[in-house]
Amino acid sequence: MILLYLILFLAPFSSDTTYVKKTETQIAAYVSNIEKGQNVSLNSWAIHEIASLNCEGLDIVKSSVQSLAEKASFYDKISCDELDELSQSFWDKTESDLFKQIINSEDTVSTAIIGYDEHPLIHFRLLMENDFHNYYSTNYLKNALENWLGYINSEPSNNGLEFAIVLSNVIRTAYILDRYGVIQENYEKFVNQNWLPNSIHRLKLLGAFDYTFYIYGKYDKSLQLQRNYSLPLAMFIGNKTEINSIKVRQGAYLISLGKYQAAKVIYEELYNESETLEEQYSLFTNLGATYLKLGQSNKYISFQLRALDQEIEEYTTRLKIYRNLFIYYSSINDVNTALNYIEKAREVAIENQDTIELALIDFYLGSFYWNNYKDAEKSLANLSTASQIFSAEKNYETYIDLLVEKGSILSKIDSLTEARQTFQNVKQLTLSRSDTPDYLDAVVNLTAIDLKQNKIKDAAKNLEDIQLYSLENMDFQLSVKYQTVKSNYFSLSGNDRAAIDNLLPVIDQVIDRAKNNTDTQEGYWSVEDEYLDAFELIVELLIDNNRSPEALEILDRLKTINDATLYNSPLVKAAKLTEEELAEEKRLNQRIQSLRKKYLNATQEERFQINTQIDRISAVRNQILADVNLDKEEPLPPIWSIQRSLNEDELLLHFTEVGTKLYVSYLTSSQIRIKYYTFDKQRQALFSQIGDNLASGNTNLLELYRLHEILDLKDIPSQIKQISVVPDNYLYRIPLEVLPTEKPDSPISFGSTRYLIEDYHFRYFTSLKEFDSNRRTFSASTETDFSGFAISDFQNFKGTNLPSLPYATVETNNITNVLSSFNNKKVFTGDAATKDIFKQKVGTSRLVHVATHSEVSEKDPLFSTIYLKNSSDSDTLQSDQALYAYELFDTPLNSEFIMLNSCSSGSGSYIQGSGIMGISRALRYAGAKSLALNLWSVNDKVASEFATDFYDLLNEGETKSEAIRQAKLNQLKRANANPHFWGAYMMIGNPSPVTNKSTNAGLIFSLLALTGLLTGFITYRKESSG
Repeated sequence: MILLYLILFLAPFSSDTTYVKKTETQIAAYVSNIEKGQNVSLNSWAIHEIASLNCEGLDIVKSSVQSLAEKASFYDKISCDELDELSQSFWDKTESDLFKQIINSEDTVSTAIIGYDEHPLIHFRLLMENDFHNYYSTNYLKNALENWLGYINSEPSNNGLEFAIVLSNVIRTAYILDRYGVIQENYEKFVNQNWLPNSIHRLKLLGAFDYTFYIYGKYDKSLQLQRNYSLPLAMFIGNKTEINSIKVRQGAYLISLGKYQAAKVIYEELYNESETLEEQYSLFTNLGATYLKLGQSNKYISFQLRALDQEIEEYTTRLKIYRNLFIYYSSINDVNTALNYIEKAREVAIENQDTIELALIDFYLGSFYWNNYKDAEKSLANLSTASQIFSAEKNYETYIDLLVEKGSILSKIDSLTEARQTFQNVKQLTLSRSDTPDYLDAVVNLTAIDLKQNKIKDAAKNLEDIQLYSLENMDFQLSVKYQTVKSNYFSLSGNDRAAIDNLLPVIDQVIDRAKNNTDTQEGYWSVEDEYLDAFELIVELLIDNNRSPEALEILDRLKTINDATLYNSPLVKAAKLTEEELAEEKRLNQRIQSLRKKYLNATQEERFQINTQIDRISAVRNQILADVNLDKEEPLPPIWSIQRSLNEDELLLHFTEVGTKLYVSYLTSSQIRIKYYTFDKQRQALFSQIGDNLASGNTNLLELYRLHEILDLKDIPSQIKQISVVPDNYLYRIPLEVLPTEKPDSPISFGSTRYLIEDYHFRYFTSLKEFDSNRRTFSASTETDFSGFAISDFQNFKGTNLPSLPYATVETNNITNVLSSFNNKKVFTGDAATKDIFKQKVGTSRLVHVATHSEVSEKDPLFSTIYLKNSSDSDTLQSDQALYAYELFDTPLNSEFIMLNSCSSGSGSYIQGSGIMGISRALRYAGAKSLALNLWSVNDKVASEFATDFYDLLNEGETKSEAIRQAKLNQLKRANANPHFWGAYMMIGNPSPVTNKSTNAGLIFSLLALTGLLTGFITYRKESSG
């Protein structure tokens, strides 16, 4: 019995048994010690801790101390509503007097008053006070910590109440002194001792461990601690504030690990249980963030707008909501709505005479107009207004940021004199404040201006000045800019080789860092200006030095960055990795990013050592990802290898937009040529207008022909018959086959115009890597040959207004009929086309046809959606009606081909190139080998006819790319010749046929006839011989 008691008492707490039982076990141990006369004062205090906790604690004490007559009598007299007045009956007189003396003294304690190894309970009580600094000096605590560490490390049993109290003093003191290593080292000791009573103090110490794990990025350990110890204890104590605080932190840790769905559940529970508006407001940011992270933008917007409907006393809360809405609508390029909300924020700031907020709004707008429109005039006007309110004396950091932003814009538009003055101002201000990072930023920018003005000697002096400082003061972006400026200096000084040798390793680090950056959720890489300058310079240097293959390889690597952001997406990793693996992968990645920054400014010898460290840590990280098939990176084969695989009649066109330049690479089996074109905002507007007109049906053939001329497509060699295209951005919206081969008679002479599709066979890929991997025929064994999903009526869809698709069901049934070469075909229409069924079937179907509404997300390909029927009437739009692309990663696809036949833009405008590229990459990553989708909305009947025609051609054994081409030509010749109607579809990925080519009936008849003739001839010869 005694052995069983000891096992129960010494076992660590866990969440699978109630704290009532654990507390009863604790009190039994305290009572036993008091009965033996051991540490009576300490054990009496422990009982008192539990009794004063809450009514339940008092009841447990009353029922557990009956063997101690004096204590039983004392606690029996105490009622639940007297807990706050419960006297501290556990002190003996000496300790009580000493405690009061320290509390009432104006001086901090010294060893003369209380030694380090004396009265551990008094130390405990003082340390647990919020105003502990009134009693202890930092020096006393440092010495006390070393003394207590010596005690707990020398104590062999690690057992008993006094040991637990000294250990608690170690934890609390280490927390006060920021000695988190000490806290971490003693975690197991603390949780495995159960002598410290279950009380608010124990919960406070658990919070110290929680924060320590957070500091070290061990979110998995924090979550484990909260679930097993902190939260159950807080619930036992009944402290709602502590419970909510732990849950809020729990949600934050889950967000850090990418477990957004789990975080959302926690925050929604807290929000629904909140009793006041203040409690709800405190959750707005966190809960809103989870909605955005999960792609549930409708919920996010309604959440923010619902908050605005409430009576908000604090105007700053309203400002925060308006700012959130401005940022959101800016991110989806809904400019008018974004500006509307920032103006509402301005009105609130004016009404409350908040000049700082007004200045911040102008700062936001300055960045907004430049980043989104490169509108220097509006941007500089807003920054100038903001600068009249900010000052170096009162708002130093913000003021410096504003000046750097202003100087950068002036430099970009070649207002170099003003830019120089601005950065000189930054240089002087930062020098006076000993602000080395911002000082170096100013000097690097001044060096770039010197080089633009061909002041080589001045640039050299600035570079020498930079070398006087530790380059550790530069962040990664500034380090990239510095190395780019340095390479530009080498080049302008006549040493291109040194420039290339310096910049190539930098480019490698930038690309690898971008691929493995898990700090951003978006599935697209946002390129910093510093990076753009580096890429433009290296590509230009390589082309000028006859190293075009290397230039093309870098241009293609830019495209594959976005591929990597998919499998590095927190959403994707969170679905596949454990919390422990997620936390470890995150820590490793942060270590790698830190080393990359260090690498940029290191010497050649140091770079070798740092690169070795990066490789070693990367190998460990990649193994974590590879174990769950997340490490999808495959190297690009040499350009010469790709050229060798091209046929003589094949041309590969590779487009890459970098900053204000559009690079076009022309690759044949024997030649590589790279040209770049100015791609400023005027040229971008032209491409956008052409795409919009094509999508709206207002096709202008003269505009399309102008694009044909801009891209020099007249220079295509005469032997070329097949063109493989790797588009970028705007050119995803404008299929090259719709361009006229000659200048049209008029903007609308559709029928008399000849188009590129009539002369060439086109195929589309997202990168050279995809082109190379899809030259091989793909075949897989699947449970189902064809699965079709069709919904025509969307009246019962909640939270959205989707038009009906009357031909969708007819279309899917027609496709099933024309696919006569396939036996196992499944069709799910209307209420049968549910999200659950789709996820079950899409992973086991060779061909998948989707004739329901789908939305392409320009913001993040993982949030592209397919609308399906509800599994039950209680489901909402954001649950079973919307299937997000990221959900398909839980159901690996084995599909050879997927067709989305009613795509639209999630933003409400025309589908943008980023969305087309993104959904293609997302579905390909999920396992689909090829995808066909409409680039703009088309008439439901036309879409139905096109799809049926396409599958009929597939059934006859045509390649997927040729089936798309022939279906387009059929539409062009038989129906409306406007490219809007026949050019809407693009097939991206593996072009291989899905079945063997059908044998022509006429050919069979001819062969039979020939066989008959041969048989007759042979018979005749035999008879003649006879």
